[in-house]
Amino acid sequence: MNNLLIGVDGGASKCIVRVENESGELLGREASGPANIRISVEKTWESIQSALIKILQPLSISLKNDQYRFYAGMGLAGCEVSSAYQAFINRPHCFHTLHVTSDAYTACLGAHGGNDGAVIIAGTGTVGLQIQNNTTTKVGGWGFPQDDEGSGAWLGLQAVKMTLAWLDGRLSVSGLVEAVYARFGNNQNEFIQWMSDANSTTYAELAPLVMQYAQTGEIRAIKLLQQAAHAIDTIGKVLLAKQSPQNPLLSVALVGSIAQYLEPYLSPTLRKHLTPCQATPDSGAIILIRRNQYT
Repeated sequence: MNNLLIGVDGGASKCIVRVENESGELLGREASGPANIRISVEKTWESIQSALIKILQPLSISLKNDQYRFYAGMGLAGCEVSSAYQAFINRPHCFHTLHVTSDAYTACLGAHGGNDGAVIIAGTGTVGLQIQNNTTTKVGGWGFPQDDEGSGAWLGLQAVKMTLAWLDGRLSVSGLVEAVYARFGNNQNEFIQWMSDANSTTYAELAPLVMQYAQTGEIRAIKLLQQAAHAIDTIGKVLLAKQSPQNPLLSVALVGSIAQYLEPYLSPTLRKHLTPCQATPDSGAIILIRRNQYT
């Protein structure tokens, strides 16, 4: 019997799936669609299976192959919603064992090689998490739009608010608001319809426009990045305050799709604690499997 380890990093905009053998050899790594179980359990499974098939088919391995046992570890966005978590883990699957936790937890495992440390995710959503002396502390990450301040979804929402204020004369024109409106063909009806259907994933698709216009020096876009960075600073401050005073301060890894754009605006206090990630979140999901000894 051959054992294969499947690690999944699932976020609101995309998921990453990796497959390793027992020796730790990487057999494949693929990206796929969104994997936030709070938004859609069905879509999450679809995204994971799509990426997994892309990896296994060239290896001539089927998920129904009796010669293999598949051990899965998954860090998924949306695990804070108990009903979504239960719906996901109760869905029939082909894995011999399945361990599911938050995407922040597996990101932290990967960032610090399974050792104690802290991580702040700044992607479609935002959340801080640290592991110290077998104790896990989470800050933020309650979901959009109630929380996730400073995230890609939050930036997209702020850009939409600015665009609406410009359309009715409450705000003067800027390159950012014109670019947002142009995404919808400068059509107000199309814009309003999009807003009525939009979720965190679709709002986050507007975040690159904020980064683009901040790089050109547009003040409003820069102020949005400063506000987002302040939200990240606050998460970092709370994480540091909750660490055990009997131990050295933990290193903090900053990860996520917009992290690199926010880092220059972070406070010196948080930046001095930042450390590069040792490995990716999907590698952290493999660590989760090995910690549970496949059971």
